[in-house]
Amino acid sequence: MHLKVCDREAVGVSAKSVSDFLMSEHFGKHELIEGSPNDRLAEIKFKRFGVLSISEHCFGCEAKLNALGSSENFHLQVVLSGESVVQSRGLIQRLRHGDSMMLAPHSSFTSTYSADCRKLIICIPASFIEQTAFEFGYRVHKGTIEFSFEKKRLPHSSSFICLLEAILQQTKDNSNDRGFMYYNKLLAHMVIGEFSCNLERYRQLPMSEHRLIERIRQHVLRNIVQDISIEDLSKVCRLSRKSIYNLCRRELGMTPLSYIRCLKLDSVYSELKQDDRVRNVTEVALKYGFTNLGRFSAQYKEYIGELPSQTFRKGVF
Repeated sequence: MHLKVCDREAVGVSAKSVSDFLMSEHFGKHELIEGSPNDRLAEIKFKRFGVLSISEHCFGCEAKLNALGSSENFHLQVVLSGESVVQSRGLIQRLRHGDSMMLAPHSSFTSTYSADCRKLIICIPASFIEQTAFEFGYRVHKGTIEFSFEKKRLPHSSSFICLLEAILQQTKDNSNDRGFMYYNKLLAHMVIGEFSCNLERYRQLPMSEHRLIERIRQHVLRNIVQDISIEDLSKVCRLSRKSIYNLCRRELGMTPLSYIRCLKLDSVYSELKQDDRVRNVTEVALKYGFTNLGRFSAQYKEYIGELPSQTFRKGVF
């Protein structure tokens, strides 16, 4: 597994040049301590793929990298050869060929490289991980998403490896913005499933890869606090009311209005759970168009699994 198609590549450069380039591309501020500062044996390949920044690099000497906790991204690190020891808050992980781990935004850590260590690092914006988790029905308790500080052995034959290979081989000519977003979202979703974290699945809203269902979903999310009718969806998709109804029944197993309601309930849950500015349940329910509070409470409990007041209390405390 290697970065076969890249935007930039440098061979026979200094370790400091690689370090400086990584910082310039927002891989996080760090201090590099080199074992052989005069050697020019370092290599780097870099690629931007949608919201992802991808680097494959080696320093060409024994090196120690002190990360200063300034990155806004999650780092998926995969050791392609050699060895790397990662330390943070008294915890130590020794990574060898085929080992991987997730490092959190703003985390301070030390990473040592053996002279033959080659790493693949994929930077995923924290906001994109959060958005993907929300869309796929995950929730996090009060606070931010955190992955366990532990390594994971990547199997040679798995859908996760296949996806990484596809991203590493994909050229910009073979994809458009929608294609980038599809791969980005799929990777973020698989990362959530593959690596231990503090997210839990709280509902299973039917998913569909149908382009019109995705268009409907995006329209609803963009107008989530507005009253949205089947006529609105008909205009967005350029279909009749009956065709919209049949599409949602076939692809989602529910009516268009039920789908809209579920997406709104997702947003209500997120706001009750994480927005410290919320004063009570009623104001949030009304904001998203739920005017019958008794019916809202029943629908919320059926879909989320608890009363909105329970969610609100958990968020407060």
